Amino acid sequence: MPGILEAKPNTKIALFWAILGALGALAVFPYVTTINPPPVELAVSLPVVAVGQAVQTGLLLWPLCWLGLRLGRSLGLDSPRVRAWLTASPTPPVPRRRWLGIALLGFLGGLAILGLDTLFQPWMPDPLAGSSAPQPQVDLWKGLLASIYGGITEELWLRLGLMTLIAWTLWRLAARPVSPPDWIFGTAIALSALLFGLGHLPAAAGVWPLTGVVIGRSLLLNGLLGLVFGALYWKIGLEAAMLAHFCADLALRALGGS
Repeated sequence: MPGILEAKPNTKIALFWAILGALGALAVFPYVTTINPPPVELAVSLPVVAVGQAVQTGLLLWPLCWLGLRLGRSLGLDSPRVRAWLTASPTPPVPRRRWLGIALLGFLGGLAILGLDTLFQPWMPDPLAGSSAPQPQVDLWKGLLASIYGGITEELWLRLGLMTLIAWTLWRLAARPVSPPDWIFGTAIALSALLFGLGHLPAAAGVWPLTGVVIGRSLLLNGLLGLVFGALYWKIGLEAAMLAHFCADLALRALGGS
């Protein structure tokens, strides 16, 4: 009976996040089409493509978010602020200064990634033939919109979806201890960050040969902040990870031009 009663709130919360995740996919579209211009001749217009991708993202995210919410509740992983808002239930208050600290942590993390990237530059191999053309200039507003995708949509895929599933699987393999040990969360945080870094290797392979330096750069720059976001999701909630990720992307887009 408790599982049935909990299913409806999870469905509502999952729908809320799926809609925001779809809007994030829509927001990133101007950025993506600037970095990778579409073919001149398309069967449909760009706005139709953008809306179609957003709808597809939302439809995929809805069951994923529901699963993450359902499995995460067994482990203490959740979206506590949105759950409290949509279910009119109380939640432990978080001081405003903590939210400001989380935002600052994300922004400084983005700056740290920019600094690490400059350290890698002297050791990077020459670009592959045909990949050395200068990147198109991206308007600032497009980069800022893309930060919405990183802060919301990517966190739904990586933290609420992937990290929760890994943690729940490890918890089941550990015979469901009443209080899941910290190593379960630490492993889930590390694996989700690692997989995110590995997911960027194909893009890196299109620019450079996959040397050890290139692989290490891709894993470090893309996975390092994932450790921070995962820890925030574990200790505070999904909203904290989203805020930090959004602010990190703001630093990367506004100051780094990435």
